[in-house]
Amino acid sequence: MRLTELKLKNFRCYKDEISFGINDLTCIIGKNDVGKSTILEALDCFFNGTIDKGDLSADADGNIIEVTCVFEELSSKIVLDSSVETNPSDEKILNSKGQLEIKKEFKVGNTIGKATYLIALHPTHEDLINILSLKNAPLKALAEKVGADMAGVQKTKNPPIRQAIRAVVASPEEEIPIKVDGSLDTDNNLKAVWSKLKGFLPIYSIFKVDKNIDDKDKDVQDPMKQAIKESLAIPEIKELLERIEEEVKAKSSEVADRTLEKLKEIDESLAEKMKSDFNKVPTWDKIFDLTLLNENDIPLNKRGSGVKRLVLLSFFQAQAEKKKVEDNSPAIIYAIEEPETSQHPNHQKILINSLTDLSSQDNIQVLFTTHSSNLVKEIPIESLNYIHKTGEGLQIEYGINESGQVNSETLDKIIDTLGVLPNPKDSVKTLLFVEGNHDINALKEYSSILSQHDEDVINLNDNETIGVVISGGSSLKFYIDNKYLDGLGKPEVHIYDNDIADYRAYVAKINREGNPNKKAFNTSKLELENYLTKEAIEEAYATNGTVVTIPEITDEMDVPNTVARKLYETSPDKNWDDLEESKQKKRESRVKKLLNTQAVKQMTVERLQAREAYDDLKLWLDTIKSLN
Repeated sequence: MRLTELKLKNFRCYKDEISFGINDLTCIIGKNDVGKSTILEALDCFFNGTIDKGDLSADADGNIIEVTCVFEELSSKIVLDSSVETNPSDEKILNSKGQLEIKKEFKVGNTIGKATYLIALHPTHEDLINILSLKNAPLKALAEKVGADMAGVQKTKNPPIRQAIRAVVASPEEEIPIKVDGSLDTDNNLKAVWSKLKGFLPIYSIFKVDKNIDDKDKDVQDPMKQAIKESLAIPEIKELLERIEEEVKAKSSEVADRTLEKLKEIDESLAEKMKSDFNKVPTWDKIFDLTLLNENDIPLNKRGSGVKRLVLLSFFQAQAEKKKVEDNSPAIIYAIEEPETSQHPNHQKILINSLTDLSSQDNIQVLFTTHSSNLVKEIPIESLNYIHKTGEGLQIEYGINESGQVNSETLDKIIDTLGVLPNPKDSVKTLLFVEGNHDINALKEYSSILSQHDEDVINLNDNETIGVVISGGSSLKFYIDNKYLDGLGKPEVHIYDNDIADYRAYVAKINREGNPNKKAFNTSKLELENYLTKEAIEEAYATNGTVVTIPEITDEMDVPNTVARKLYETSPDKNWDDLEESKQKKRESRVKKLLNTQAVKQMTVERLQAREAYDDLKLWLDTIKSLN
């Protein structure tokens, strides 16, 4: 299940209800004290109940804080209040957009009262409005009252009874709050419903900017102590420790007994009142102490703050993943405050690439706040979120608008806020234009494969003479650079897929100019992914522990779609065509990234030749070299 939206009301600086969109990777930008960290901490409040009286907005209307989370991709087959599967849409627990919307209210007084609601498009007829609250006996009584057809219905299971009732009672539907937790009667069935729904919620773990970075901090110690506890639980080690315990008891008792014998010689009456005894069992996990040392045996707490913070961030991820396994949670959300803190620019780039890769994995989302212009330049535009104050209060803007287009005005605000500057180095001789990040990732890997086979072929990796321009504007860095590239007078090579008519027309237009310093190509196959082999793709997924079988790749196949479909339908109860188009696109996007990073690494010259792809790639690379 995936978080897509957060709504806040009366939570700190967010007095009026505000909606905040969440992506797989969400970067939150804004000036100090504008409410960036509040977003992360509001989610911590929702998932982990971390709230106090000070969280109530100073200008609040009333004394109730509202934190609402909206989720997509809830399974179409779930178990709610009995062992039989049911559909969340049939059970009327989804909102008007088909999403699972959960609102938590916190009533601030002498204590903090808590209540949880589903915001659901639900029948409002008097016989149906409370149907989810009924347990089996009253549910059967209601079925009899409304004249439901119970033929063939399992009368011990609630979902089919509810279906039979809804079938005979016509009712308008409205989006209403349904209370599922907080001051409910013990016989209210919604307690059981909420108990099941909670199991579908992601694990949420937040890493704050002021996190203690001492290796004696509890958050660092816990995973290391856990490692000790897990080791002590191994049967072979337990047996050894029991033997040690018995030996120590035996030897020390001998010493105690000899001591008592000597005491008798001094005062027999005193010795008779004493005996040896072990009244405390050794606690082995308190005896062992685990810390982290570098290659020179320097402990973590003596290292630089940047290194300590990276290590602690790694522990933070390890703890969250461990909790996900222990709680059997289907997903996990990482929230990180200013990950650039104490980090060298090179580490910042490594870190953001790591977070981006993390967010591309199934069932993982990453949110973070930042003030780093270097870090933000590497972020996909669709992940950028800008918070700022206006005369009407706080406003949230996004890098991509509702139509899917780049929001230029918002990006300009981000650039001005962070002071982001372009960096067209003097060493750049040639500009290489491609559609997106995935394309350049693949081209760099292919150039490495070809250059190892033929030393005359240019290698695009770590080549500072080639300036890459992402024409699709998929990250802020390329959006910025594009704005400042006019007039540089550099030779240009354009390489675009063959699947979009506009790109074919653009390539033809460039080549018609007859400019010897401008060359443009379309792929001879549908897309760059069509240059892969099925074996390379299957091997890439196998390295991640996923077994998938795909058909032979053809020139006109929609490869990302085909692979995404095969992956999704590995479960026999899942049908790709039942997925909403937006969800299909998201899965295809994840596949596309893996194909152009991990699958291309499985390619060889022989495989490229088998796909009749070698000549295309060599022509493009030779053209780049000739203009460079």
